[in-house]
Amino acid sequence: MKLLKRFFKSKTNFLFFLLIVLAVIPRFIFLNNVPNAINQDELHYVLDAKSFFLTGKDVLGQVTPLDVLLFHSPESEPMQAELQYFLEIPVFGLLNFSLANLVFPNAVLGVLTVLLIYLVTLRLFNKNIALLAGLLAAINPWLIFLSRTTYEAGPATLFFLCTFYILLITKGWKILLTIPFALLAFYSYIGTKLIFLPFMFLSILYAYLYVNKRKYLKQYSLVFIFSIILTLFFFFQFKHYEVSRTSEIVLPNSPEIVEQVIGFRKMAIQSPFLNLFDNKFSIYSSVLTKNIVNVFSPSYLFVNADYFFMMGGHGLFYQIDAIFLIAGLASLFLSNKKLFLIFGAVILTGALPQVLYDPNGNGNFTPHIALVIPFFIILIGVGINKTLDTFKNKKYSYLLIIFLVFIYLLSFISFSYFYFLKFPLQEGTFEIQNRILSKYISLYKNNIPITIFSENPKLTYREFLFYTNAYNKNTVDKINKSLQENKFVFNNISFFSCNNTSLKDTTTLIISDVYCAKTFNAKSISIAQLKDSGRRYDIFNDKICSHYNLPNYVNNLKLSDLNIESLSEKKFCETFMVSYR
Repeated sequence: MKLLKRFFKSKTNFLFFLLIVLAVIPRFIFLNNVPNAINQDELHYVLDAKSFFLTGKDVLGQVTPLDVLLFHSPESEPMQAELQYFLEIPVFGLLNFSLANLVFPNAVLGVLTVLLIYLVTLRLFNKNIALLAGLLAAINPWLIFLSRTTYEAGPATLFFLCTFYILLITKGWKILLTIPFALLAFYSYIGTKLIFLPFMFLSILYAYLYVNKRKYLKQYSLVFIFSIILTLFFFFQFKHYEVSRTSEIVLPNSPEIVEQVIGFRKMAIQSPFLNLFDNKFSIYSSVLTKNIVNVFSPSYLFVNADYFFMMGGHGLFYQIDAIFLIAGLASLFLSNKKLFLIFGAVILTGALPQVLYDPNGNGNFTPHIALVIPFFIILIGVGINKTLDTFKNKKYSYLLIIFLVFIYLLSFISFSYFYFLKFPLQEGTFEIQNRILSKYISLYKNNIPITIFSENPKLTYREFLFYTNAYNKNTVDKINKSLQENKFVFNNISFFSCNNTSLKDTTTLIISDVYCAKTFNAKSISIAQLKDSGRRYDIFNDKICSHYNLPNYVNNLKLSDLNIESLSEKKFCETFMVSYR
């Protein structure tokens, strides 16, 4: 107890403890409730990760974990980053499927990202700025959102920062310790593979010139040569396996750019200037300019973000951060131009995955700028520290601190309201209807036939396997065979596409996606969407929920209700089932 008291007597120790608490709580609380569902990108990994653990191969029986390390991803899904499989394999190998277990690895990495932002800032500046940057990272809306998903941008942010930090603190042959962290960074995310080499070059250049004062050229050269070899090997494997996403990189010869050139020329009067002003390079430069402006738009960063973030009127940062970001940029420019230049170069490099992605310049996809966020956070910490330093009078300085604590606390509470109480009701990337459907199906303990019609039966089937934990060592062979044959049947439960006409007995339990527009001569209840209680699945010949007092719309929904698997039968039916008749 005395040791603990001595620890908290130090203001620095208390703030560091607060930093840890603020990093942990919003990343781990209600993990089974929010987000309220698994999405398609996350579903790419879970069944293959479980299959790797149980069988040594993916669900199609084609790819081993070693193949994944060699950039040959499972063909059951579009090509994804490699590292996430290895984060999920031990979790789902030892534990059941659940939303909490799904995101647990990234939640841990999210806390480590906060600590790493603190450590990088401490190395580049001082303890005060490091604590400010760490506290800002702990409550940053984007970093919290990202930590509660399995999106690859989370691990990428951590391991790119880790690579940068190792280069800042190592000397001599210890510089080669950078290599394993660089390898993890490269494996983290498809989007950031594009900037791996320029990021490594900038980081090595800064460490060589300004950290170790032009020493250890041999060691730095070896690290960079490794980076080049790794990148070349990756592109060679792309070509070898004929699985490539390089077509997503926008270049002057991209079909979308060529189409825009043709379109602009059709709308212009013929003249000698046509080829001069409407050509691939002029249109291409215009698209890149639009994308750069979009990435650094104040509205995007501080107000509305993008469709991926889905906070409905909330930015990636708090609005007050905008003031201190400008102050931080100005302060760094005036005090340390070398560091200002490296920050500027890294931030622009971090924006490249988005700048070279959108051929129309219409918007943003936030994971593509994952590396921009932590460096902005550090700059905001610099700006706050500089602002506090301008007040020589301690009284005014303390008043400003109290004001900032109040504003940031209010902003954090506002974001928490958005995230925990509004975000679960959105429709889009995270949709809960298949989770509700899976819970409903699990209520039937006997072997009566159950038929589900869906626009995407494969997705519905895979989500059912996840939510009900039906995929295990006893069923893996049978389920993998069903996925290989595209016959989505589990015991008495069959998943069909909307146009399937094989159903003969319409007196059994039938569940139909409303988009299938199927009707049967039987009473029905429905699974409603949370946003507006519109129908998502119609259930015919129900034997369970019809016995309860079903509402006409979803109402009185509580955050605890989103832990659907733990609800009693009565509570579940009366919360998520509706009767429109």
